Amino acid sequence: MTSPARPRRRTVVGLGGLIVVIVALYVTVVALYASGSEVVSSGEENVADGAVSLVLSPEKMDAATNRLTLSLLPGQTGVNDYTDGIVVEKPFSVLVSAIAGSRAVHYEADTLVAPTELSFVMDGAVEQWPFDRYSVRSFLVPVVDDAQGESVPLPSTVHLSGRGISGWDIAMTERDGPDGFVTVEFTASRSGATVAFGIVLLTLMVIIPTLVLVVAIAVLRGRRKVEITALGWMGAMLFATIPLRNFLPGSPPIGSWIDYLIVLWVLAALVAGLVVFVIAWWRRGPA
Repeated sequence: MTSPARPRRRTVVGLGGLIVVIVALYVTVVALYASGSEVVSSGEENVADGAVSLVLSPEKMDAATNRLTLSLLPGQTGVNDYTDGIVVEKPFSVLVSAIAGSRAVHYEADTLVAPTELSFVMDGAVEQWPFDRYSVRSFLVPVVDDAQGESVPLPSTVHLSGRGISGWDIAMTERDGPDGFVTVEFTASRSGATVAFGIVLLTLMVIIPTLVLVVAIAVLRGRRKVEITALGWMGAMLFATIPLRNFLPGSPPIGSWIDYLIVLWVLAALVAGLVVFVIAWWRRGPA
């Protein structure tokens, strides 16, 4: 004799598994957010005596315009011929490439050293959100003018520091270039918390039309009674999709790959659910 408790037991086990998955997902997203954004640098903080240390701090990343903004603060270790990080002893300049605006930052003697914002032009596509990645290769070199008026590079190093930019992982790789030029490569990618947040939100968007289609098909097959109030619920889900899509972190522009891969078909499935439900209601005839 078959025990009648088995279906209920299966339901309880299935519900328990769903709760475990939800809790695990919750803990993962919170842990990724708590880990914060990363700032990785291959430059050395401790440099040789007399070398100019160029310290860069991330300030802002604008994916819409492909701009990474860093603040530059020069310093010097050991014998401070040019600056001690607070006051400029001798005039010098810092040449920078791949930035928007002036490509030289000048420091005059007997002036206070103040952070200078540099806006690097990155190579990347925001339409690939949340897996978009941006990079740029640049050189930063402090120089002084010799007796002939020619620029002579100074020994230097570049280091990336700071607490990072919310929602972004910033990394810098330093390479030795020709003629004393220090070549660096900056990369910016979405943090793990942002990617996880986006994936969870997109998954919820897929679940909504799935539920609508399940209800609509069940009503069409006569397994459930036609209740016109369900039509209002389906319509509300349709109009809730766009605000939910605009809630994605990083505000991916309309026309991103997620719109073609997920959002467009979520809207289509919701409309299909409405059509199926209306067909079921029409077949029922007058009350």
